[in-house]
Amino acid sequence: METPEALSKFHKALHLFKENKFDEAAKVLEDVLAKDPNDQDALEALGVIYGKLDRLDEAVELMKRLIKINPDHIMAHTNLSQFYMLKKMIQEAEVEQAESRRLSWKAELKAKKISDADIQKMSLEDEKEQVEAILRKIEQYKKVIEFDPKDVLGYFTLGSAYLQGKRFQEAADTFKIAVKVGPDHSPSYSAYGEALEALGLKDEAIKIYKAGVPVADKKGDIIPLRKMENRLRHLTK
Repeated sequence: METPEALSKFHKALHLFKENKFDEAAKVLEDVLAKDPNDQDALEALGVIYGKLDRLDEAVELMKRLIKINPDHIMAHTNLSQFYMLKKMIQEAEVEQAESRRLSWKAELKAKKISDADIQKMSLEDEKEQVEAILRKIEQYKKVIEFDPKDVLGYFTLGSAYLQGKRFQEAADTFKIAVKVGPDHSPSYSAYGEALEALGLKDEAIKIYKAGVPVADKKGDIIPLRKMENRLRHLTK
């Protein structure tokens, strides 16, 4: 946002978004990008709005543009992962989610004044040891929820980050909200069950998997369906 006019329009778009006036908000941001195609804030916000409007191909292209401009833009990778998930491009979604986590780790290490050369030399185990410290600054993931508290993918991303950091109670609490906000989002059921299992709550995990299987089956979500069916078989032997 290099000009007062662009900043004013950006805030106007956010106001319209919060009023669920997605089409109007999109037009305001499109005008900003017409004058400055490289405005990173406008690109990110418009991508989120396109996602809300089910204009997923356009949302994906905007995030790719943003990543080309700024390869280390954490939220661009996070959003792209969510859009791929909506398009049922699971492998691509997981790749982007992993890149988002990697960039979060890198940012945390940078803040601790660890050089790029040192980061390159760090082993996978070294990175894992940093997870707890990194997740304390998980605000990058929480931005999705702050932008739209009803965004199931925002909660799913945050819960997945907690799960990755082995903060299982927080993961379970987050996925509990995810399935409430998005009762037809089968990956949230699968991940919720995983978190409950990690907490030793076998019976609760079984209930969640049983609730999630018909959701995944109805939507044709093969990967979470198979995961939940496999876990149910294992837990109910």
